[in-house]
Formats: sequence, C-alpha cells, structure tokens
Amino acid sequence: MEEIRFKILDTLTRDLSSGTSINELTGNIGKLYNSAHYTAYYKTIYDKIHELEKQNIISLAKIGNVSIPRINFDNYLTIDFLTEMELRKKQTFLEKNTETGMLFLEIETYFKEFYFIKSISIIDPEKNIKLNRAEFLFILNGLYEHKEKPGLQEAIQNEIAQIYSIMEMLQRIHNIKLDYLILNKKEFTELLKREETNPLKEMLSNKVAFFAPQAFWVDIKTILSEGIQIKAIEETNPAKIAEQDLIYNLIRFGYKEFGPRIKEGKKICIETIITSLLLRNNARRIQIIPTLLAKNRYNYNSLIFLCKKYNKLEKLFGLIRGLNKIKPSTETETAIKMIEAMGIKEEKIDEKSIKQKMELYNAI
Repeated sequence: MEEIRFKILDTLTRDLSSGTSINELTGNIGKLYNSAHYTAYYKTIYDKIHELEKQNIISLAKIGNVSIPRINFDNYLTIDFLTEMELRKKQTFLEKNTETGMLFLEIETYFKEFYFIKSISIIDPEKNIKLNRAEFLFILNGLYEHKEKPGLQEAIQNEIAQIYSIMEMLQRIHNIKLDYLILNKKEFTELLKREETNPLKEMLSNKVAFFAPQAFWVDIKTILSEGIQIKAIEETNPAKIAEQDLIYNLIRFGYKEFGPRIKEGKKICIETIITSLLLRNNARRIQIIPTLLAKNRYNYNSLIFLCKKYNKLEKLFGLIRGLNKIKPSTETETAIKMIEAMGIKEEKIDEKSIKQKMELYNAI
C-alpha cells in the first residue's frame, strides 16, 4: 500500500464518526506522523482523496463549501484495503520492536485453533511497549448469544478461562505486563452504544488489529450500519476522576452520600467507577462496591480488565467472592471462575459490614 493512501486511511479510521474537512485531515496526518510541514502536502492529499473517491474507498459529503471525507463501507473492497492497512501497521510496529515479534507469534499460535475468537487487536502499542506492557482487545463471535444451545455457554466460558490462563502464562514467560479485554460481539456492540465513557470506546482510536483484521473490520462495518457512532475518546484514568464526577456517577448507580446537591457530571461506566473507588483506598466507599454490583448491570470482563490494569484485582476478587456468598448470581460466579483461571489470590474482606451496606441500600 502506497504511503499517502496508508496515512489517509489510518487517520480516518481513528475517528470514524468525525466530520473533518480535507484541510483538517491534512493537519491530523501531520500530528499523527510528527510532521510540522505536512500542510505542504495538502494538494497531494487532496488529489489522493479524490482518487480514492473514484475507487469508492472514500465518500465525500458536502457541507457548504467544505468536503468531508469518510470511509465508504458500502464498497465490498474497502474491508480489504483496511485489512492491508492493519497488516502494514503491524509490520511497522514489529520492525521497530523486534523483541515483541515472539509475543505476537505465540499469541497467534496459541489462539489460532480457538473456535470463538474472531479477532485480536493490540492497543496503543508504541506507548505501552515503552512501559513494558501490552494491552489487547479480544472479540469473540456471535455464537455467544445463542443461550438456547445446550452446552454452548459452558464451552464459551471454558474458552474464555483458557484465554485468561494462557495470557497470564505469556506474561510470566516474557516478563511483560499483559492486560486484555475480552468481549463477545453482543457486548462489543452494547458498549459502543452506551452514552457513557468505557474502556472499549477509549481503545479503538489507536489499535492494530493483528489477528484476523478482516473479521475486525467486518464487525465495525456491521455496527456502523446499525447507526452506532464510533468516536475517538481519550482514556479515562480512574485514579484521576474528579470528585464531583465520582459522586454524580455513584448517585446514577444507586448510592448517595450526605452533602450538597451535585450537578450533572461526566457519565462514566460502572466498571471504571468501581476501579476508581478501589484506587482511592477509602474503606467506607470500597464497602459499597458489592452493593453497586448487586444493583446494576455490569460487564465482568471489563471490570476484570480495569482492575488488573490498575493492580486492584486481588481486592476486587475478595469483594466479588463476598458478594456471591451474600447474593449468589451467574455473573459473579462466572467472574470468580475467570479470576481463578488467572491464579489470583483474593484479599479478605469484612463480609458482615458489606452485608449491612447491601441491606441498607435494598440490594438484597
């Protein structure tokens, strides 16, 4: 794939719901590729975009006198171009970080026979590898949704547990911190639909789909065809959430403290809020985590991902075990199974105090 076409596609796919002009796109390419003089290439980019429009890879929408380029997913061949783009991104990254090649090879070798894995992406690889860590997104196929098929759910859960176990093994072998979010297709779609920020939304603007990239882009095409927007969102650090936003979201999820009325804040997913509570080490607030989990729907794989990423998985494990003793559920039992597959040891908790909190907030 020629250089300029690659850079145009790479930049456009980082924010699929944006409405940037060709001029703004030129500036974004310059920022992405660290070239202060990229505006000098405006005509080259302009001509290439119109060439891609003729090939139906890009569509141009007119807003006043401004042309807005977007990826044209209606063209069957667009997926192939995006697959080629991902393979080039993978090659470029591994050329700069040759020691990571063995990790990629082992991941592909271990998981190539896994029936339910659709695609695997590495997230913000350049930044994370400098910190001796790597972050991954696993997307599982849609068979996960067919609960009526006997034994299917158990087979899927067993495969997910194996993913957790293998990734922990690779972490030990390569002496690198590995964090990974595992979602089925339904969860992937639902998280992108949500108004609130969540770790999935924060991942998609800077990723390399290195395992089955074509399947990844087919999923994205399907989601966009349903009218779901995929916007570039900055990562939320749970340790740095403003107190006002934290309290606002706790109220959203059914927990209110005494004090002044809080104005509407930034909507943040429950998994990130719980991770924030764990990071702040406020014992009183940590005790309400089982109450929040009992009163709200949550994605246990997202919660496990965040707590592992921020080194709070042992504490979460203790809280989930305590919750399951007080109010058993399929979700908590499955979460326990996944954490056990990682070889994590739980931190002990005060079950009596947690039960009292749950009773106070009608969570039992």
